[in-house]
Amino acid sequence: MPERLLMAAAGFLAVALGPLAALAPRGLPLWAILTTLIAFAALLRRQALGRLVRALVPAALVGVFLLVALLTCLWSPSGRSIATVAEIGYIALGALVGGAWVSQLPGVEARRLAGLFLGGLLVGIALFGVEALLNFPVHRWWNAVPAEEIHHIIYSNVPKRSSALLCLLVWPAALAIDRIGQRGLALALPVGYALLCLPLTSRSAMLGIAIGLVAYGLALWSRAAARRLLGAVVSLGFVAVLPLVLLLDRVLDLTRAPWLFFSAQHRIEIWGMAADRALETPLLGQGIDSSRALAPHGEVSRFSPIIDSLLPLHPHNAFLQVWLELGAVGAALALAATLLLLNGVKHLDERDQPFALALFATSLAMISTAYGVWQPWWMASFLAAALTLRLAARVPADDR
Repeated sequence: MPERLLMAAAGFLAVALGPLAALAPRGLPLWAILTTLIAFAALLRRQALGRLVRALVPAALVGVFLLVALLTCLWSPSGRSIATVAEIGYIALGALVGGAWVSQLPGVEARRLAGLFLGGLLVGIALFGVEALLNFPVHRWWNAVPAEEIHHIIYSNVPKRSSALLCLLVWPAALAIDRIGQRGLALALPVGYALLCLPLTSRSAMLGIAIGLVAYGLALWSRAAARRLLGAVVSLGFVAVLPLVLLLDRVLDLTRAPWLFFSAQHRIEIWGMAADRALETPLLGQGIDSSRALAPHGEVSRFSPIIDSLLPLHPHNAFLQVWLELGAVGAALALAATLLLLNGVKHLDERDQPFALALFATSLAMISTAYGVWQPWWMASFLAAALTLRLAARVPADDR
């Protein structure tokens, strides 16, 4: 494919990311696949496939994780177990190939693509704001939803998915603003988005952007301290999640705490049930994607009837989901891969690190409370945020 056509396609994907996140976040897997194909074609054309070897250690670690996940398909009760492994695999491939491609982009191309991404994201945030303000007319029109059902849309995953995805993307966009010489305006984007989140129904997005802002401030004071703190939180999450959630559910009985809102109480109950099942198979778990298909064993919920499946698709906590489905082996591999990713932040320019650590903290907050970690659109969201952050870091700094 001609170089000009490749870069035109890359530019289209960069500018389309923001509107796609705002209006159709479940289309992100297609975006991820197309980005991977373009990145591979560009590396092949520039005879730069050798760059893939630079990520040999993380690639090998993720490869072992995928093999373990594939092994657990043998006993997983989910009919989608093999498909889930394949989805994790193509997202991992996108990270490997896309990261290698972005890392060799010339500064002028990185600046052009980052500018397109930034412009598209601002359009996406504006579209999302208008949609929320006018009670989601585009969504209602596209899906033929009657006006009287608007209440169900507002409290559904329709606005929550977009708000969570945009919550991730504001940090790479802020870095792009910083890199093009507008350092004073860089923080205005995540702060402004935090204000936009206040009237919305996604508490995970509110938590994510708030934690990200705190991590950004801490990293401005000490990048090393912020990195160590986040590493400690990740380690604690993977090592101690089972006793922690049982403490919240069984000992502190927070499912009945009057100061907690209803969905938080229900979530803690879900965590307790998932922890019980994880302890039944502590080494290799119940099998990949088993969260959606665990048969109930007489459990009773205070919040909603338990019928065909113990959990509502997933435990709403990535640490717990990995333990439940892949056991201690999967948790150890996931912890190693996550710490390796966090350690890579220190290789960025010093001015870029607060943005990267803020994105990491935002991601950490939302995977601890929100969607199933293997949902393709959610994995693709993290891939998009990581690639655009790396893209923004490639932009030559303008310190005017």
